[in-house]
Amino acid sequence: MTRAARGRAGRTLAFLQGELEAIYAVEAPRVAGFLVGREAARAAGRVPEAPEELLVLEEDDGVALGLYLDDAVMETAAAADPHHRRPRLVARAALARVACAAEGVSHFVYLATRAAAGRPVSLLELEAQAEVDKFAVLLLHLWRRGLRRTSGALRRRLFERVRYHAHLGPEALARYREANRLGGGYARWLEGRFVEDADIEGLLRELRQSYRLGGREKLDYLGARTAQ
Repeated sequence: MTRAARGRAGRTLAFLQGELEAIYAVEAPRVAGFLVGREAARAAGRVPEAPEELLVLEEDDGVALGLYLDDAVMETAAAADPHHRRPRLVARAALARVACAAEGVSHFVYLATRAAAGRPVSLLELEAQAEVDKFAVLLLHLWRRGLRRTSGALRRRLFERVRYHAHLGPEALARYREANRLGGGYARWLEGRFVEDADIEGLLRELRQSYRLGGREKLDYLGARTAQ
């Protein structure tokens, strides 16, 4: 990837982070400073098996973070101008990889803000929040362009047309499936409660409230909305 393309990809990642921070009224270090390539990940003791992986190293005074995104995800991020008048982030050819980038940024922001507050995070909680986050960011991207009513199509593409990586073991596969179930069910509930009535302020209040829940409380909350 050229330096110019990497710069464009970095701007898209910065956009995704800015959107998450605006939605949830939080702030984290700039993700661009924590991107690592395959060799750096390998040097840290991890060989990435997925196109997106958050690298976490526990230290005496906290945790060290790194975000790995493979070349395909970075190239798509470079091409998907989030400020274009057309919703390029959700274009058919780009959506899966843009969603992957959004999940990576979500992981980074969530873990960074939780670590700063001294709050523990389970793997399922981290994954479930990322499922919610990718939907929220892309929904608002469409909403601003007058495409709020395409929310259902976006949700189906994100949560129903999914494939899981072959390298996942039974425990990890079960975790990803549960996160997908919680995220997709919550997204469906948000549509019925806020999107259909164009209540964007109510949507943002709800998202911020659920974001601040943690651990079992968050998972139970998402599960209860999914069941409605």
